Amino acid sequence: MMVSDNHEDIVLLAPEIPEILVRRYKILRKIYYSSPLGRRSLAAYFQVGERVLRREIETLREQGLISVSSKGMFLTASGKSLVASITPFLKSFLGLTVLEEKLLKLLKVKRVIVVPGDLEQDEVVLLEMGRAAARILRECLVPGMVLAISGGMSCAAVADMLPEAGAPQGITVVPARGGLGEVVDSQANTIAARVAKKLKASYRLLHLPDSLSQEALQVLLREKNIKEILDLINSARILVHGIGTAEEMARRRGVSAEEMQRLRDKGAVGEVFGLFLNSKGEIVDRIPGLGLYLENLSRKAHHVIVVAGGRQKADAIVAVVGNHQRDLLVLDEGAARRILEVLEGFGGEGNRDTIVSV
Repeated sequence: MMVSDNHEDIVLLAPEIPEILVRRYKILRKIYYSSPLGRRSLAAYFQVGERVLRREIETLREQGLISVSSKGMFLTASGKSLVASITPFLKSFLGLTVLEEKLLKLLKVKRVIVVPGDLEQDEVVLLEMGRAAARILRECLVPGMVLAISGGMSCAAVADMLPEAGAPQGITVVPARGGLGEVVDSQANTIAARVAKKLKASYRLLHLPDSLSQEALQVLLREKNIKEILDLINSARILVHGIGTAEEMARRRGVSAEEMQRLRDKGAVGEVFGLFLNSKGEIVDRIPGLGLYLENLSRKAHHVIVVAGGRQKADAIVAVVGNHQRDLLVLDEGAARRILEVLEGFGGEGNRDTIVSV
């Protein structure tokens, strides 16, 4: 008997399949990232009763995908393999492959990877984004290159999920920006050092705040060591960075209420390297500092990898990625679907008539 490989036919025949597939995948994925994990904690995470969850756990255990011990639940080798290998089929089944193809055309990047799930509803999705970006990052590595990575939670997830294994010889990892006074674990310096450790590579750090007056920056550039590290950053072959919403980044940079309102009046929706952009990708404001010195970095790098997620960042992602040359975009399903709504709502590509190099 021939079984249709058309997803719509399958759903028509058994409409409960997508829900079951996604639910069990999410259970396996959560255990993968949080094991050992107790059933009560898992039930609380998904906000379902333990009795309901018990049936799913028993099914997965009988299939040899999880093991249960006094310490909690773990994935078996088969379970771990399934979490990694099921994603392409799951994406295709849920229409995410089609979504990637649409965003590829609308945003004009070279590659789009959409991770199943919504970052704003499931924190594990951030780690999935990090794993996807880390996998691509390793593919881009070549001997003797400089890798620059920015700060923020998305780039921290890349460092978390990067396998600890040797890389091509002579790689140097550097931070793509100065400090923003944020949590240490998500600062560019910390992330660069962690990535270098995972790659068994060397690293150089930039011990400067990201926001500096032009006068202060010019003075610092006379210092040989500072000039040397900034030139090294600007020579990066690979750039990995996140994207912030204009208001979020303005707050993190400590701008005044008046400055915040000015950004709103100018239509700022996204920020990268201290540059604030409107929905057309036009630079409408900038914070004096290292961003001015590094703003050409993304044009000179051979590979630019952007990691960003969450529906609230859709406009910011379109502003940065949809209007500037980027090689790879890794995002979650929530952001991807919202971006499609935004672009189709404004007539697709017609709203992106201004190309600005950032």
